[in-house]
Amino acid sequence: MTGFVDSHFHLWDLNRFRYPWLGDPGGEEFAFDYLLDDWHRDTGEVDLVATVHVQAEMDHTTDPVLETAWLAELRAGTTTPTVCVGYADLRAADLADVLDRHTAFDFFRGIRQELWFDPASRRSDVLTHNLLDDPAWSRGLRQLAMRGLSFDLLAWPSQLARATEVFRELPELTVILEHLGLPPADPDQRVWWREAIERFAAEVPSSVLKISALSFVSPGWDAGELGVVVKEALEVFGPERCLLGSNFPVDRPSVGYRELWEDLARWTDHLSTAEQRRVRVENALRVYRIDLGGPGS
Repeated sequence: MTGFVDSHFHLWDLNRFRYPWLGDPGGEEFAFDYLLDDWHRDTGEVDLVATVHVQAEMDHTTDPVLETAWLAELRAGTTTPTVCVGYADLRAADLADVLDRHTAFDFFRGIRQELWFDPASRRSDVLTHNLLDDPAWSRGLRQLAMRGLSFDLLAWPSQLARATEVFRELPELTVILEHLGLPPADPDQRVWWREAIERFAAEVPSSVLKISALSFVSPGWDAGELGVVVKEALEVFGPERCLLGSNFPVDRPSVGYRELWEDLARWTDHLSTAEQRRVRVENALRVYRIDLGGPGS
């Protein structure tokens, strides 16, 4: 296989930080340390050009910059160019200070604050209200745009109409729609998912799509079904606006790391050579501003 940029992976250290979602139903199977040695064991057979660590939903009462500082320590143990997406509450009164301290680390690139919600949610990582309707949150989003930072967007398809309204007002902000925009597992329900991402792609030209977390669509890893979804997403956003991520170790119960990238290679092999290079490598390098000079990039 040719090289890839993995634009979405996580590390966590239960001895250092608390991760409330690991105590929730479904999260308990991941209640183990996942550190750099574990990551290297999983990824050793794949040619990774660069990687993007995405914040792992540690306790939001903890200073989020501590995670970025911890990652800075770990980066000394890898030769792969690696950048990170951290956490901040965009509603917080001290947001400017948090962003100042995040950006003091030269490998920090943007923020992910998960937006998916359910009024009846009992999960630590799923909100009970829609932050897209919160004016204070939208003001915080503008601070990201002013600083040249990106935003990783995790939201249900039903939220994308409102997300379109919010993000099209900030054309200078790069927004990465994570996890394919969370398509339903049921193929019969994907029409409204496609309609939602089509509108988002058309009206938010600064957006890109991250093809990741495929186990949400098929926990049993039905490669045929997943290939259909990936190709549909590529049709909507085009190879100039798609990038790839593993979502490891969260997707590990469904698929091995090498198999995941072999499948992603197969699902993109209908593209031209130049388009394959964009989807597999160049788009992620551009979106996350990765310099291939090494870990300090």
